[in-house]
Amino acid sequence: MNDIKLEKAKRGIKTALYWLVSLTWGGVMTLLGALIALALLITGHKPRRLGPNVYFETGRGWGGMEYGAFFFTAKDASNATRLHEAGHGIQNLFLGPLMPFVVCIPSAVRYWMRHARTLNGKKAFSGSLCALLGALGAGLIVLSALCGAVGGYFALLLVGAALAVYALILAVWLFAVEIPKYKNGAYVPYDSIWFEDSATRLGQKYYGAHS
Repeated sequence: MNDIKLEKAKRGIKTALYWLVSLTWGGVMTLLGALIALALLITGHKPRRLGPNVYFETGRGWGGMEYGAFFFTAKDASNATRLHEAGHGIQNLFLGPLMPFVVCIPSAVRYWMRHARTLNGKKAFSGSLCALLGALGAGLIVLSALCGAVGGYFALLLVGAALAVYALILAVWLFAVEIPKYKNGAYVPYDSIWFEDSATRLGQKYYGAHS
């Protein structure tokens, strides 16, 4: 009996620490997830648990997405998908505010890029998205210049410059590294990139016994 109580206490401490880090260092993604979770609660969706994570199921045929300590999957998603999304939650503990830029955005872009049937389609999608991000960054830079790069406008200049640089980095990665893998109709496994493979392994390691 004492062993059972001790084990429950350990799980409780781990869960508390998981949420503490998720709401502080990893707060960017977790707070966004909380907003989505609130909207789903209001519309009658039932929350579920996988380890310390809270997740919701909605729709069909679209897979899943992770927002810190929350994640969301299709109703017909596999158990492997749920474990994978929970694994991204562990990545969020380490990467914190870098998570959207290092994992989430590249993962989402790669996911939709893979849906393009041809190599040219993949290039068109990737190029259009990067151009849009770059144009947004350039627009913020121009706006800050027109208004005078002082005070709040200096922050606008920094955000615009960062967005433009990020769009360039994203474009280089997609066109120089990722898209060439699909030449001649080659099949590229979903977990062939580090952040997807890591999420799968982390989910299986830490939450496989909970599923």
